Amino acid sequence: MAKRTDIEGWERPASVHYPAKVTLPASRPAILHRQRLTDLLAEHTSRRVTIVSAPAGYGKTTLLLDFDQSWQAPICWYSLDERDRDLRTFLGYWVACGRAHFPSFGQGVEEALAGGEELSPAGWIHLMVSAVQEVGRSFILVFDDFHHLDEAPPELRRVLEGWLYRLPADCHVVLSTRTQPDVGVLPLMTVRQEVATVTAADFAFTCEEVARLYRDILNKEIPLDDAQHLADVTEGWAAALILMADKVQVGRTSISLEQLKGSDTLFQYIDLEQFSVQPQEVQRFLTDSAVPLAMEPQWLNELLGIDNAEEMMDYLERHNLFVTREGTDRQRYRYHRLFRAFLVSRLRTQQSQRFTELNQKAAAMFEREAQWQEAVYHLLQARAWERIIEVTERVGRELFEQGKWDILAEWLEAIPGEELDAQPKLVLWKARVLHYLNRLDQALAVLARPIQAFEAAGDEWASLAEALVTKGMCLRMKGAYHEAKEALTRARSLLLEHDGPTSVLTEARKELGITQGMCGEFAKALEELKGVLDIYQTQGDAYNIAHVSDELGITLASMGRLGEAVGHLERARVRWQKLGNDQRLMQARNNLGMLYHHQGELGRAEEVTRQGLETARQRDNTYAQAYLLGSLADVQRDRGQLAEAIEQYRRALDLARELDDAYLSIYIMDGLANAQRMSGDIADAEATVRQAAADAEERGGVFELGICNVSQGLIQRDRGLPKEAVASLERAITLLREGDAKRELSKAYFHLAEVYFSLKRKRLALDCLDAAARLVQELGYDHFLRLEASRAPLLVQYAAAHKLADGYYARMLKAMKNAAPAQAGKGSEESEQEGATSGLAAYGFGNLRVEMNGREVTDLEWRSEKSKEMFFIFLCNRRPLRKEEIVTALWPDLPDEKTGSLFHSNLYRLRQALYPECIAKDSGRYILDPQGSFWFDVEEFQEALKGAEGLPADSDEAIALMEKARALYTGQFASEFYSEWAETLRWQLEEQHMRLLTALAGACTERGEYKRSADLCQQILTVNEYNEAAWYRLMSNYVLAGQMEAAAFCYRKYVDIVSEGLGGEDIPEFEEICRQIRGPR
Repeated sequence: MAKRTDIEGWERPASVHYPAKVTLPASRPAILHRQRLTDLLAEHTSRRVTIVSAPAGYGKTTLLLDFDQSWQAPICWYSLDERDRDLRTFLGYWVACGRAHFPSFGQGVEEALAGGEELSPAGWIHLMVSAVQEVGRSFILVFDDFHHLDEAPPELRRVLEGWLYRLPADCHVVLSTRTQPDVGVLPLMTVRQEVATVTAADFAFTCEEVARLYRDILNKEIPLDDAQHLADVTEGWAAALILMADKVQVGRTSISLEQLKGSDTLFQYIDLEQFSVQPQEVQRFLTDSAVPLAMEPQWLNELLGIDNAEEMMDYLERHNLFVTREGTDRQRYRYHRLFRAFLVSRLRTQQSQRFTELNQKAAAMFEREAQWQEAVYHLLQARAWERIIEVTERVGRELFEQGKWDILAEWLEAIPGEELDAQPKLVLWKARVLHYLNRLDQALAVLARPIQAFEAAGDEWASLAEALVTKGMCLRMKGAYHEAKEALTRARSLLLEHDGPTSVLTEARKELGITQGMCGEFAKALEELKGVLDIYQTQGDAYNIAHVSDELGITLASMGRLGEAVGHLERARVRWQKLGNDQRLMQARNNLGMLYHHQGELGRAEEVTRQGLETARQRDNTYAQAYLLGSLADVQRDRGQLAEAIEQYRRALDLARELDDAYLSIYIMDGLANAQRMSGDIADAEATVRQAAADAEERGGVFELGICNVSQGLIQRDRGLPKEAVASLERAITLLREGDAKRELSKAYFHLAEVYFSLKRKRLALDCLDAAARLVQELGYDHFLRLEASRAPLLVQYAAAHKLADGYYARMLKAMKNAAPAQAGKGSEESEQEGATSGLAAYGFGNLRVEMNGREVTDLEWRSEKSKEMFFIFLCNRRPLRKEEIVTALWPDLPDEKTGSLFHSNLYRLRQALYPECIAKDSGRYILDPQGSFWFDVEEFQEALKGAEGLPADSDEAIALMEKARALYTGQFASEFYSEWAETLRWQLEEQHMRLLTALAGACTERGEYKRSADLCQQILTVNEYNEAAWYRLMSNYVLAGQMEAAAFCYRKYVDIVSEGLGGEDIPEFEEICRQIRGPR
């Protein structure tokens, strides 16, 4: 807007002693123009009143001055102070502020004041309203520092409230205040949408505004990262941004609240403007209540030994004392970060004993509520090291199992070195946490001193064993497998020799088994891991059951036993989810994605891996990102997306090197080398695999050495060096056979057969092909070999002609020829039928039944209706169920003493009817076997409906999904069950089915498939003949199809039914309906 030029001359009454109070303050030398705020004020002028409310230093006056520069209408200004609480003083200055632009403003008020008249509040209100009306044009009247009238006497309050309530439309009033104005009429005006507000949240500087403030006003150029840091620390508070400018150093701004002191200019400003002006009772409450990070009145009452915390919080909120409600919890508050830092600093320096006592009491209260993170925060504030050690020993394992290693690390880092050194168990905890945070060198350095001390002591064998276990874990992650095995084997030997604690011995065995798996010694790894899993299951140790299940899944997958591997990984995934351990959960998902890859389900593997990768990025988990990127690259390589695979491998390799994870780095480099080889970059591939092999040689893992030798052999083959290729591949076979890595070994044999075939050594080629086929048959899957075979069709034809391995290659050749057309011609119904006939299939719609491998489980096998119903309860609730939930669903009216035996007897019958492990028990709850395969028509129905949502209703894909769902709904759900749970679900599914039919009928009409739509409408009317929408669509289909006789017959039937059941007063004539149908659609 243009600067106004039409301001009239003005004069003031002689009675005004301080003319500056009604004069617009002089423009500041530099004002940062904030267009979004001036636009907000301009928008609010459509209301009668705008409240500009924020604590001191937020820029209220600055904003109003900025607004004055752009607003065309006159702005009258009145700066208030305590003296204006006198009614006559207030009225005198009110007249004077109006006279700034309108010479005759408020003559009636002025004459009444000069004559000493004693008017009633109503009289003054009348004169003030008349004064505004007589102006005859739009203007704004600003009351700056309106909070000075919060304690105004009743007479002035009544006058103000009455005038605001009757405020003429031409006048807009702005109340600029540090508090929430205590004016009784404002709530009513707010309800009428006559009041707008600008709050501290609106004033908060954004990152970009902070950068502009420092550049344009404070002459400091700072990067956006520093600007964001300042915006976060100050919460956008303008005064703090300016007063902290001396602490800003370009490019390395990092302001810690704990570093601020009472001597800082900012704290002096807070003391002067906000704190010292408060009553002593409020000051005391402010400092004491700032001890916790967040506040709840009832909690504060207990902490501070008071009973008025809620009243005090209301006071602080009304007076804008930097307190806000936190989130959606209306009873939870917090202070502005800098204001709280000031209060805490003041209490710590001026009342140190009370500061310590309150923090210790707060810690005890949080301990009572098992809120350990908050408890330790207060113990750190109180420097109560011994209690921190007690809490860490008490809950460290629980936090560790939840994946909250960073919290433990923070606690342990805060304990002074001399205090920590006096507690060897905490030193071991610290090393373990550092290991899981991937700070391996630091962890090994921490362990060096206690290991030396334990060895010198001679009788500290248990602690020495624990330290050696952690050392072995760190060495393994660094890729020093031999040293890791040595440390872990020594730990196990010490514990066996001294009959050490079972928990430590079991952990040593577990870590040794994992390390053996990393070395490619899969058989040894399997023996150790299976042994410790039995122990953990007996103990009910959820964390370690999940951990060992994960590792067993990886080991079994490496040995080619995918079915067993999937079962263990699914159990691990479920347990990690229950434990809330996101770190481990992401690893489990990565492993499942790898299994899908091994099974040839590349699309599913990519989907699962990308989901895990997105979660890892959201949580900023570098470790999980590295593994998931490597897995994604593997999938993309095998799908022929070589450029994308190479990019992902390189990103994964950067992260793996950052993590110093040798095992992962070698694996990724080997994958990258193969992708480079397949894309024709032989030189790059050779350099990459040479580095991988050198690292593998240094680390000593037979598996890694084996896969690198396979890759080197393939590169040598592609470079025309067959003899060198044979040597590399034979060396790989020796290594992989030692590691019992059947999958990689079968690939090595196949590639060696390729090279022998090219050298015309066909007998040797056939021997290698036979060995590869035998290994694949042991594994039970062969997708990976089919992938390699697709690149060597002549070799496969040669093997098929010689009828190797009982015709394995003949079947492979046939499958390769038929794969594309068979896949293209396979319909969705056929796929679903295959899913339903393999494993266990349950049918809840129509004829209720369960089939195993295509054979129906008979009533004689179920032995009771309730055992069958119990199974369907598990199918409909794919989560762990408490016994009480199941009992309530099946026998709601029976007493507890009877339901226990009924539950167990029917659970036994269920397991006998299907198979013993079909219902698993997990931490006292019951769940369908996570390893089992259960096809359920109700789930398929709901999945199809979900898939159709969001798609255009008349699209081919949506129609196909809706038709699939319709075909699955063969009748009511579980009509033979009469329990409440079944009746409720039955009704819900009926509703979904009716909505499905309605949507499908509408889509068919839109596509011009009128006959199909009419059939669907008839189906709807069979269930509900009073469905008027279905009648109308049925008639529409017949009319649009030109079948007028059928449409007329439907109309007559519709009239009869609707008239009888609903009353037919407003039924239109048939011709009118036809016109509506034929009209614009």
